[in-house]
Amino acid sequence: MLFNYSHILLLLILNIALMANDTNGECYIDKAYNLISDQVVDSSTYIDDSIYNMLKNPDTNTTIPIVKKTVPKQTSIDNFFRTKKFTDETDETYVSVKLNSTFNAKETNSFNIGVNARIPLSKSTKKYNLFINGLKKDVTNNPITNQFNKQAGTEIGVNYFAPIFHKIQPRYALGINGLNIFTIARYSIEKDLYSWSILSTQEFKYSLKNLFEEETDIYFDKHLSDSRLFRISLLRATQEKTSGMDYSLVLQHYWVLNKTAALNLSQLFSGNTQYKYKTKKYRGITNYTTALSFRKTALRKWFYYGITPSLNFNKEYNYQANYELNFYLEFYFGHLKK
Repeated sequence: MLFNYSHILLLLILNIALMANDTNGECYIDKAYNLISDQVVDSSTYIDDSIYNMLKNPDTNTTIPIVKKTVPKQTSIDNFFRTKKFTDETDETYVSVKLNSTFNAKETNSFNIGVNARIPLSKSTKKYNLFINGLKKDVTNNPITNQFNKQAGTEIGVNYFAPIFHKIQPRYALGINGLNIFTIARYSIEKDLYSWSILSTQEFKYSLKNLFEEETDIYFDKHLSDSRLFRISLLRATQEKTSGMDYSLVLQHYWVLNKTAALNLSQLFSGNTQYKYKTKKYRGITNYTTALSFRKTALRKWFYYGITPSLNFNKEYNYQANYELNFYLEFYFGHLKK
């Protein structure tokens, strides 16, 4: 219960601080937020200008030709929930800080803090994007990313967006996670089929720690109305050090309640073509999860909170019901699009 009390205490302190003004009638928290956000943007601009000057040809006063990066279509749902689909392709400049608590009926309760950042280099070249991933596991309790991204640690690196080839957008990344160096090649393509929008991605990753990994994600999106989105996600992944192939099917229904709040109902089925449980080898579905996520901005547009109750049936517990409650606070600094 310590984690729960810490979140409540933070909310109370923030609420009191938002009501406190200086002698000019300005809110202290708003002034601090604007100061930090300006620093984030200024730092991004400084990095961008430095690289721009490095690429500049001193003889002709020109730069290396820029290849324009094409950003795949992003729905307001992805923007609001900051989904994996959003963070993979966004061109925003921001730093986010997330405080996450998870209470579990059959496992140890957990608390973690994550910092994520994106710094697009829009002046020097639209082909590059610096990133910081503070937590591999998605702190919004997204059942998709939680199944396939189980590693912890801070990732720092740079993305390179190569020119589009036959409607395929290549993206390459080089980064580090602690002492582990990794490289990624990712390819994505979008297509509209009747009333469905389809995004397919294939990612190959090599690291010193886990050697070769690869993952395929396919998203089928159908807008039921201006405020509702239905998504079918098919995922599969393999790892050199792990037997078999992980796979997952996720059905999601998003509702935008208003400009500051939204719901997400998810049903997950995940499994493996070969896995070892106790002393025997099995294959098939190992986990069923139903989750309802509520996300809302509170007090200010840069402050989010979310709560996700879920119920899962896992092979590890002989498919007995396991109840879980996830709660998080999230702060964004930078220039955010509405």
